[in-house]
Amino acid sequence: MPIPIPSFLRLPIYAFELSDKSYKYLRLKETRGGIMLDDFGEGEIAAGVIEHGEIKKKDILTALLKELFSKKNIRFAAISLPEEKGFLENIQLTGIKEDEMRQTLELQLEEHVPLPPSEVIFDYTVARNEKNHSDVVLNAFPRVLVESYLEVFSAAGALPTFMESELVAAVRSIVPLDFTLPAMVLDWGKTRISFFIVENRVLRFASTIPIGGEALDQAIAKNLGVNIEEAQKLKAEKGLLQDQDSLPVFQAIVPVVTAVREEAEKYVNFWQTHSENKQTPQKLFLSGGDANLLGLPQYLEQELNLPVVMANPWANVKFPKNYLPHLELKNAVRFSISIGLALAAMDKEKTI
Repeated sequence: MPIPIPSFLRLPIYAFELSDKSYKYLRLKETRGGIMLDDFGEGEIAAGVIEHGEIKKKDILTALLKELFSKKNIRFAAISLPEEKGFLENIQLTGIKEDEMRQTLELQLEEHVPLPPSEVIFDYTVARNEKNHSDVVLNAFPRVLVESYLEVFSAAGALPTFMESELVAAVRSIVPLDFTLPAMVLDWGKTRISFFIVENRVLRFASTIPIGGEALDQAIAKNLGVNIEEAQKLKAEKGLLQDQDSLPVFQAIVPVVTAVREEAEKYVNFWQTHSENKQTPQKLFLSGGDANLLGLPQYLEQELNLPVVMANPWANVKFPKNYLPHLELKNAVRFSISIGLALAAMDKEKTI
């Protein structure tokens, strides 16, 4: 059993989330009164350095991170891995003891992942134990992808302490500890949207589509004849509001939002027909920077006939009394993955 380490001796682990165009980092710190936000930040990554989650230009990314690590004295990192490169499978194991599951899954890898077992790194979660079987969720990534992230962070001067799927991290921060019903999370970023379904706070299904917030910017710019900067400003101010002043923006972006709604509807129906309990998701959590679109929760709630709420990425962070983190909720929703990863990193700090 690991011996807990006093807080003043713990190694500070920073949570890192990388996307095709940006990076975010964040660290949580445990104090006597609760958890506090110790540090956070973000920056841009040049086009072509990371493409669809794959690191294409290791030297440029290494130089960027090396400068940051040196400036912030970052020596230990937890890293999220891009869902679009992962493999998520629900597997039913019959007559297998819990301490035999990893070995059993290793032998079954070829049935679930289209890569040779030697080229795969995986983890798993027990979603449900029934009388005669266990429902297990396999989360796997190509070894070459994992090793490329490890190589870059190590070369930049930080020791990677652990890695996990970005969506597993997001679930940890977004879905409240007492919410065990099936739920959908829609995470809307700059270049993509991830839809994922959670049951008992375990990630059960995930899919990513290449419709990001940039698609909204481009639609507004094209239809209203403005530049991208003005389009972003109009998006933030008008969103999906349908008053007379906002109608041109609404009409410009409603085809994009309709496509997103149709995808969400497809996955809601999929889960209802394919899950063991045939239970539809009971709530939709909105996350990511472009989930802040004015009117989006109301629009989706009406169209999907499902309660829709803005995710609170601090839902499972116990702050000290009267403490407010210096990262506003509206911006914190963009850091959902980093916050979830930082929660796990904080636990890891206690034992290493």
